[in-house]
Amino acid sequence: MNKIYSGSFFIILSSIILIISGCSGTSRYAERKNVSAESNNIPIRVLISNNDNNLVYKVEDPIVLYNEDKEIAIVKKGNILTFSPEGSSLNLTISGRDFHGKYFELKSYGTINIISYKGKEYRGHLKIIADENSVKVINRISLEDYLKGVVPAEMPIGPGTSYFQALKAFAICARTYAVMKMGNNNSLFDVYLDTRDQVYSGADAEKPLSNKAVDETKNLILAYEGKPAIVFYSAACGGHTGNASNVFKGTNEPYLQGVRDGDPPNCSIEPHFIWTEKFPEKIFIDRFKTAGYIRSNNYKLENVKVESRFESGRVNDLQIILVSDKGNKKIININGNNIRSVIKTPDDKHILRSTMFNIYKNNNGDVIIDGKGNGHGVGLCQWGAINQSIEGRSYKQILSYYFPGTEIQELK
Repeated sequence: MNKIYSGSFFIILSSIILIISGCSGTSRYAERKNVSAESNNIPIRVLISNNDNNLVYKVEDPIVLYNEDKEIAIVKKGNILTFSPEGSSLNLTISGRDFHGKYFELKSYGTINIISYKGKEYRGHLKIIADENSVKVINRISLEDYLKGVVPAEMPIGPGTSYFQALKAFAICARTYAVMKMGNNNSLFDVYLDTRDQVYSGADAEKPLSNKAVDETKNLILAYEGKPAIVFYSAACGGHTGNASNVFKGTNEPYLQGVRDGDPPNCSIEPHFIWTEKFPEKIFIDRFKTAGYIRSNNYKLENVKVESRFESGRVNDLQIILVSDKGNKKIININGNNIRSVIKTPDDKHILRSTMFNIYKNNNGDVIIDGKGNGHGVGLCQWGAINQSIEGRSYKQILSYYFPGTEIQELK
């Protein structure tokens, strides 16, 4: 008979080898590579948590625990697993017992391939690794299941099926982006779960319609000359998408040139398409101190004006003229998409919605920015795609509109 561990935290099955000792043998696009089958078969690795010190994991449902590739136990609900880094290795403590390895992996116990982490559910597995004295939690998940947690997090589902073609178009964009990132062959993980890559909210976010959009576009990516296309997208382009080279330096693909987004703009259906921000003079000046353009805020705003615009209508060069309390004049020029991260919103919580705006100083000394759209405006306009879907255009037509010259290809 196999030895049964008497501690309350293990249920040991006959096929599991119990370890007796504690030791054991760890810019939003990428270089374009040929379309291949590799990304179709290899799980994508999503960094969902990066803990500076210890990681405490409470088991919500029974899990299978692996030390590297070795299955060591099934852990009951309610047990606490504490992971702590030891250089490039990891220590795991359960009820006073220590285990060591380069990494540990947690899988759901049962037929449903979903595991909980900090109150959220994720498909696939959780890989726990040590890296530079921190503990990283990585969700290893199939590409298609990953997309089911991305599409509804990045796109509104809409009423009925009116947004369905836009969801399919976006699913192809998101898959293309993921394939490019997987092609980077990073050692630890492929993508972040937030806007540093694509927003991923796990199984909790899934919706039947967005899942269907992923399923009906399975393995399809956007390609140019046989390689995954470089894809960008933003919420609402404001009426004209922008050239990628105006925002992402060194990117000048022929299919990433700006296109007029209808008249009226397709994305004008976005709930906050037209917006206004009002900055008291002191707050506006503080933005330039924070950004390092001035050393103090002992200035008055003399003038603010748009010096030049891109063809899309977005601001290219914004000039701010300040006068110090000693009468010295300071001229500041900010270019392109940097404007959004320097000025931000009046509450300082978000970057400016877009650079498609007019700006002026009113009689009270406040700075008023009247703008349109949301985001950098390059590539797919998400609300524009939604409106095209409502009007009956297919996902193929939508992608061709925003990425002219590209083709839809299958990962083989």
